[in-house]
Amino acid sequence: MEKKLYYGFLDESGFLESGAGLGRFFIISVIVVAQPQELKHIFSNARNKACGKFQTHKVFKANKEDKGFVRLVLQELAKKDVEIFISIRDKKLAKKEIDKNIFYAHLVSQATNLVLSVHPRLELVLHKRYTLPRIRNQIDTIINQKVAKGTFLSLSHQTEIERKELEIADAVAWAVFQKYNNKKEEFYAIIKNKIIKENRTTA
Repeated sequence: MEKKLYYGFLDESGFLESGAGLGRFFIISVIVVAQPQELKHIFSNARNKACGKFQTHKVFKANKEDKGFVRLVLQELAKKDVEIFISIRDKKLAKKEIDKNIFYAHLVSQATNLVLSVHPRLELVLHKRYTLPRIRNQIDTIINQKVAKGTFLSLSHQTEIERKELEIADAVAWAVFQKYNNKKEEFYAIIKNKIIKENRTTA
């Protein structure tokens, strides 16, 4: 019997480069659902609970929003039937420097394989980090070369305007970033029980 198809939404938080003020850890988060509809009302519910208290942006970016509103978004997410997969790059322990675009592809591959180890059929939407099709195609090639055998993966690169679910993945990545780079676990604690796998890499 064929395995069920799941849907994943991937975003990141932090800087691939090393340097003062850039943080030690680079975070990739993937939110996985059986149906994208599960994520549909998270922002509207959060806004209703905010009762106009917070001014929000047209496109949600956790690092630009009032932290009270980010908290509400994460609380609404925690009520949903979702799974979260996290991949963390420790830049301090990285063995060597390579082209950051290629390195990003390797990190996404690792995060993708975390999900595929649980759900071997996956339709994955990546945050459109790169505008050049040539770079996106290069990244897709590397990811497809590294995914585990016997799995199915469909990839696409989209913006938050095209797929609002990516805004939620941004909130999760930001919450994990706060824990590892700023030693602030308040936001991470809200979604902790939804995290299925969390992997730290030095690659």
